[in-house]
Formats: sequence, C-alpha cells, structure tokens
Amino acid sequence: MTTPFTLIDWRSDCIGALIDLLLERTGGDMRDTLVIFPHQRPRRHLMERLGRDPRFSKPLFLPNMVSVNEWLPGLRRIIDPRPLITAGPLDRAGLLYGVVENLRREGRGLLGNLPLEREHFFPWGRLLADLMEELARHGITPANLSHMTSEVQELPAALLEQLGDISAGYEAALAERGWTTPGLDARAVMTHADKAATQEQQRTVFIVGFYALTGAEEAIFKALWQQGAEIILHTDPALAERPAQTHWACAEHVRWLRLWDTEIQHFGPDMGTRRPTLRFFEGFDLHSQLSRLSDELDVSERSDTAVVIPDTSCLMPVLHHLPEKDVNISMGYPLSRSSLFRLIETVLRLQETAAEPGRYYWREVIALIRHPYVKMLEPLPGVPVRGMLRELERFVRRGGKYLDPREWEPDWESLPEGALPPGVSPEHAMEAVRSVLNGCLDAFESASTLAELGQALLTLARTLVPEHGVENWHRFPIDAECLFRLSSAVVPAITDSSISHDRYGRSVLFSILRQLLEAERVPFEAEPLTGLQVMGMLESRLLRFSRVMVLDATEDKLPGTPAYDPLLPDPLRSLLGLPDGRHRSLVAAYNFHRLIAGADEACIFYQSGADGAGPGAGKAVRSRFVEQLLWDEEKRRGQVVQPDGKLLTSITLPVAGIPEVQYGIDKTETIQNKLDHVLRTTDLSATFLDSYLHCPARFFHERLTPLREPDEVSEAGDPAGLGQLVHAVLNEFFHPYLNQRMDISSLDPRPLQDLFSERLENEEFFRQMPYDMRRGLVASGRQRLARFIDESGDTTILALEKRHQANLDMDGTLLTVHGFFDRVDQRPEGHVILDYKTGAVMPPAQSLWSDTEFWQEILAWRAGDADPLPLLAKRLNSVQLPLYSWLFLQDKGAAPHNAAWVELRDNGQERSLFGPKVGEETRETAVCEYAPAMVRFVVRHMLSCSRFEAMPGPRCTYCSYAFGCEEKSR
Repeated sequence: MTTPFTLIDWRSDCIGALIDLLLERTGGDMRDTLVIFPHQRPRRHLMERLGRDPRFSKPLFLPNMVSVNEWLPGLRRIIDPRPLITAGPLDRAGLLYGVVENLRREGRGLLGNLPLEREHFFPWGRLLADLMEELARHGITPANLSHMTSEVQELPAALLEQLGDISAGYEAALAERGWTTPGLDARAVMTHADKAATQEQQRTVFIVGFYALTGAEEAIFKALWQQGAEIILHTDPALAERPAQTHWACAEHVRWLRLWDTEIQHFGPDMGTRRPTLRFFEGFDLHSQLSRLSDELDVSERSDTAVVIPDTSCLMPVLHHLPEKDVNISMGYPLSRSSLFRLIETVLRLQETAAEPGRYYWREVIALIRHPYVKMLEPLPGVPVRGMLRELERFVRRGGKYLDPREWEPDWESLPEGALPPGVSPEHAMEAVRSVLNGCLDAFESASTLAELGQALLTLARTLVPEHGVENWHRFPIDAECLFRLSSAVVPAITDSSISHDRYGRSVLFSILRQLLEAERVPFEAEPLTGLQVMGMLESRLLRFSRVMVLDATEDKLPGTPAYDPLLPDPLRSLLGLPDGRHRSLVAAYNFHRLIAGADEACIFYQSGADGAGPGAGKAVRSRFVEQLLWDEEKRRGQVVQPDGKLLTSITLPVAGIPEVQYGIDKTETIQNKLDHVLRTTDLSATFLDSYLHCPARFFHERLTPLREPDEVSEAGDPAGLGQLVHAVLNEFFHPYLNQRMDISSLDPRPLQDLFSERLENEEFFRQMPYDMRRGLVASGRQRLARFIDESGDTTILALEKRHQANLDMDGTLLTVHGFFDRVDQRPEGHVILDYKTGAVMPPAQSLWSDTEFWQEILAWRAGDADPLPLLAKRLNSVQLPLYSWLFLQDKGAAPHNAAWVELRDNGQERSLFGPKVGEETRETAVCEYAPAMVRFVVRHMLSCSRFEAMPGPRCTYCSYAFGCEEKSR
C-alpha cells in the first residue's frame, strides 16, 4: 500500500515543517534518512536550522541531504558499477560531429546533400548535445522529424530529419568509449527504477519540494514512493481540502496526484485565512525602483528579508543600493558580465582585427592597456606599470593604424615625471611592461588548438595574478571569484576534452571559448544564512522570508521570454514530447506565487516606462503574475485599484527645472596673469581671435591651459592634414605663374590633379585610411580641383603664402597682429586677398557693413556695458578676412578691393567678404575702421571679462572640450 503525499501549506515555513516531520518520523535518529531536494540551497538552511533546534540532542547525526542532480549519478554507479567517464560539453559536440558526418556520407535525405565542415558544425553540435541531454532526462527516444524545411534552416532541418538515427549513433559512440552524461545517468536509473528503489529500501526517504518532474524523476520517484518513500509537496492547502479550487499555478501538483491516483494529507500548522500584505510599486525604470527599495529597507528589520531578482543583470545595481552590512548573495552571476570577460574579449579582438600576426589594430591596443586589471598590475615586485602604459598609449596614438606594442622603445630623456616608478631602472620598467604585453598577446597569437588556447588563458591568469601580487585581489572579491572560475572551470573544459588537440581555425576556437564563457555562472553562496538575502527566483525555492521584495517584476523577466532555439524552436518541442514555453511559464508561476504566499509582507516592484532590453524594445509591461495579484485585490475590494500610496504606489522622483545658468569659467588672478603673459608674448592671429569670438570657454581651454586634444590615428582621414596638403599643392602649382596675367580657367587641370594625387599618396594619414575611402578621396579631390580651375578667371597672382604683420595700438599698448595670405591677386577692379578653405565657409551677413549703429557700439564698448560679443560672433563669423584686409592696408598703404574665401570642398567658387551691393566708401570704412575696431573689441573683452562664458552653437559638435561643458549636456 502506498503512502499518501504530504502537503505543507505554502504559506508556512517548509524547512521548519520538514524538521517537525523528520522528528515525528525518525524520533530524532536520522542516520538512515535520505532527503532529496530539487536544488542545493535548502540543504544549507536545513543543516543550519537542525543545528539550532533544541529538540535534537547534540552531537547529531544529520540526514543524508542531496539535490536530485547529485543523487542520480551516484545511484547509477551503484546500479551499473562500470567506471564510466562523464563526457563534457565539448566531448559531446565532437562526438556528435563524427556521428553526423557518418550519416552524411551515407547520402540519405537532406543531410547527404549538405557540406559539413567541422569548424562550422560546433555551434550546432552544442545545441544538438543539449537536446540529447534533455531527451535523456525525460527518458525519450526521439523519432526522425521529417518535412521541417519550412520551420527551421537547412542544416537543422537535415539534423531533425535523422534525429532518431543521430541519437542511436551518439549513444553507441558513447558506450564504445566508456562515456556517460548526466542525462544518460538519469535515464539509466529510470530504466532500472525498481532496482534503484531497492537500493534505498533500507533508508527512510523524503522527496521534498518538487513541482514539475522530468520523465526520469517521475519514474524513479514513483518506484521509491511505491516502496515507502514519502513525497512532500509545498503547495496550496486547497489541494488537500478543495482540489477543484487549487491555485492554477499548482496545476502540476494536481496532475501528479491524479496520475498516481493517490491522496494527500496536510502536515504542519493550520494557517487559517492568513494572507500576505501586498504592496506594489510602479516606477518608470530600474533606478526609480532601486530608489524606493533603499527607502523600504531603511525603515524595516532586515534579518528575515529577501530581495529577489528575476534577472541577474540587476544584481550589481541592486548591491549599490543595499545596506553595507549583513548582506548575503545566493545566486549565480554571469561571467560574461564581468570585467574579466571584457578583458578576454579585448584580447580576442586584438587577434581577430590584427593585420597580420603581431601587428595589432591601434584602438584594440589602447583598449587593452586601459583595462583596469592591466593598469593595476605590478608584474615585478615594486614595479607598477600604470605610468609606463600611459606613455605607451601616447606612442600608439601617434603611430600607424597597425603596430606591435612590444616594439616600443621609449625616449627615456623626454619621459614626463611620474612615468617611471621611483627607484626603478629603465630596464626593469620595460621588462615589466613587456611581461604584461607578452602575457596578453604571445600565447593567443599561435593558438591553433583548444589545449593551446587553454594554456593561453592560464598565461593570462598568471599575468593578472603574479606570485607577489595576490593580496591585491582580496580587495575585489567578485573579480577574484570570476578569475578563479575561469581557471577552475572554463580552462579544464577546454584543455581536458577529447577534441582539445584537434586543430581549428581561429574563428572556431574563439567561438567555442565565447560560448563557454557566456554559459558560465559565478556562484555566490554566502554564509551565514542570516541577515538580508539577495537571490534569484530559482534560489528562493522552498525558502520562506517574512518580508519579500521582488524587483523588476515585468513580463520579460517573469515568466520571461525563453531564448530562441534555432535547432528546435518552441512550437516543435511538443513533437518530441518535451516541455514547451507554456510549461516553463507554469513553473515560473508556481515559484513566484509560492514565494509570495509564504511572506508576511511582499513588496513587488515593476517598471512601466522604457524597457531596458534595448532601443526599440517598446514599453515594459508588468508581469502577468502581478496582474493576477492586483486583480485578486480588486475583486476582494470590489473596486479598481488606483495609486494611493498604500496598496499601489507610483514612484515619483523630484524633477527640478533646468537652471538657466550658462556654463563658464571664473577668471581668477592666476588666469588673468596667464592671459596678460599670452598677449604680451604672442603675435595675435585670426585663429587666436576667432577662438575667443566663437566661444570664450573654448578659448580658455585651448590657449590658457595645457589641455590638448588626444592624439588619434587618422583612420577616416585628417581634415587638417588634407587642408595643409591642398594649400601646399596650390602654392606649388601657381608659383611658376607669379606676376603673370592669365586666365586660370584656360589651364590644363591635370598637372594640378596629378600633383595632388602624388602628394596624397605619400601622406601617412592617407595610407591609414580604408581602401574605399582612399579611392574616394583621390577621385573627389581631383574633381574639385578641376572645378576650381574652371571657376577661376582672368587674374594676376602677386603673392603666395605671404606673411603680413602690423602693430595695433590699443589703449596705449601695441599689439602685434599677423596673418598668412594664401594668395593675393591683381584683378581689373583692384587687389583681392584669397584664402583657400577645404572646410565650411560662412561669409558674414552683408547688412553688417552698413549697420553704423552696431559698429559705434563696438567702437565705444567698455567693461560693464551690454555685451555685444554673441551678436558679433553670429553676424561676423570670423575676423580673418577683415583682419587680412587691414594688414594689407598697413603694408601697402591702400585697402584691397575685396577679399574672398575659395570654397574648395564644393566647386571652387569665391565667397566674397564684400558683396556687389557694398559701396566703395563702405568697404573703406570696414577695412580702415571696423576691422581694427573688432580686433580691439575682442582683446578688450577678453581682458576685462570676469568669466569665460560658453557660447553654444553648431561648433559644439566638433569641440574637443565639449565633454566638460554643461551646455553640451543640456
């Protein structure tokens, strides 16, 4: 006669009730007792509670407590004592390739018509091996699935077409090698379930807390139950009293009772009509949820509180909002989210983007030497490398697109202070730097097998943890655990597999490594089991907490969207008898509702704003489980729940208005002295004056501080370098025509084009550009120079690249002002100053020159008056050509007729300073009076201003100092 199932009310403490049951059934002598749990975490809680329970005399023989996945392999070894080896994931994938390749050679079906390269099979082999494991755990022998070409891609359709044959060949190959897998262990015990039950007949067996069973578990547990094992369900008490009214999330328990045709009896305290106090918090995003979570934790007792995180991506943000003491984490953290993974990814990308072995892409080199792990290294005792790596970065930025950083030889005489560690010789410093680079590069360059790749990872690990530098990692426990996981789990999986010495291409090796790293979880199992607990939803099974806080309870997290399986999509799983998405949702529902039912108070946080899953993912939706809880409350209250600050709270954060304060730098006495020195010792140029005119804040950073733009390798071209090249080419081309009247449009443009192409080919920035950009630049440059020749007319070139300077009196102080004229022409109407522009040209508004009232304001301006600088900058755009015209006047005694920018980036037309409607008298006034007035005004303004104010505008997009400007972030 079979034993009825035992029900523990899911509103009560399952571990506490289990202890009472063990005491009642065993009398306290548990040496011959076996307790089987779904996972390991309840065992730790049971041990701790038994140790504190005064009803058990001490010392105490504890029961044998195991998770089902620990128990089944041991039971298989008892039933089948053969010394089988458990094959790892890579072994299984490699074995499956041989099986599939043999079937392909037979030429049957779709598989016979497909090429099957070993390198490209591995991702499918991993999926196929996982499918074989799942089938074995459910005790399913798969059939061939035909006509799948409309459901999946070509290769998976071919694999599914011979799935049964692959399964048979796979198991035969495993048996031939004396290998097994966890899934086959489970199926072997299932096949001999009665024998397995007999093995446990001498012990009192408790099967505790299971919900949805695999096929193997169901067969084995039934055999145990029929021989006296006790099955304990932590579920809705209505299952024993009113089965028809059982909570829908307990559907698997209802099915279990019906299928086994048994009864269930209640054990444990009667919870009556007890219901948890529910509170819901709706925030716009995760940050608002965390803000309220901190408030809730501050006002409550944390000794029996759990913060449950459905998604591991929230773990790190949550930890930053928790109290500093008594916080225990019991969940797995993805290794792929760690800094160690980012370092390995950088090392792999270095090899993948290299032009040739040992010649690395400069951006990836910088990413490597900037990684926090690398910067903190001290490869030799007392020899940190941070300062030297900073100098290496400068070298990389000033070099070519591809380089070998190990070839760097610093100029020791010019190293800045602090680069070389105090008391360290140059030889030791370079030895330390090269040891770091070698550890990150050498072994990965030559790896052609998984074994060699594993050794490369161990070399990297030894580089990160030198023998004398282990203590540094004690400050970073999470990072240290990730590094330990890499060495103890990932590397052995790579080096100890049966395919570890097979040769593969680099792409396959790195793909295998990435998949293993992404599948790895770093476990956190904190002790003691008191204080605030942080855990995932699966880790909360069978545990009870007085106060539960579920974070980010959205539909994409609870129940969550399963990852797409390209081999066997969810709609096809039922064809093989495997659980589908609906079944997984039911399991998630049971775990959630059981956790909530057991709490005295449950705070459920969710977001209703932008979804954090990525751009275009749409609005986050609260979980269907949360919707049901709210619906139950609405039915009980008889009204729709609205945010009232009690049951439902809408989290609002204070939003302050954007302050209307313009960014600027206050001028101190030190800054004023620096500015005075610069004006006394510097010849003022149009570039100098324009810098202040466009944005005083940028002028401050460029001219009065040591800040400079970071060096960059010019992959996409160098606009400044191209401009200098074009100026030099035009100067050389026109030099033979000096002082000769000619029609430029009649010249053959090909010599100019050829000179441009020749010079361009020799430029370093040009050689670093991608091929398509190089060809495009050559073609467009030649075409624009031809247009420039066509647009030019009758003229006499008087000067090329000539410097002009003059002294300008400003309040009794002489300022030296200068400029380089690209070209001075003699035209029929008079002298014209030309300036070549390869960038954008913005001539001033022509109405500016006739606005005498505005210019009187500029002439008379003094500190304290209304500031016309922004208006002048907007209307004038640049002081360059007005200043050049005034310099020409000072040199020649007569004003030029006009000045113009030559817009080379378009069609080479001249954009004149003075339009045709500007009269001669107005031009004379502009050159003789307005030009020196604007220079005096700009200098007077920079001397007398109290702040260097930012002037936001289109130029902010290209400003190297905009990162520190509040106007940029507004």
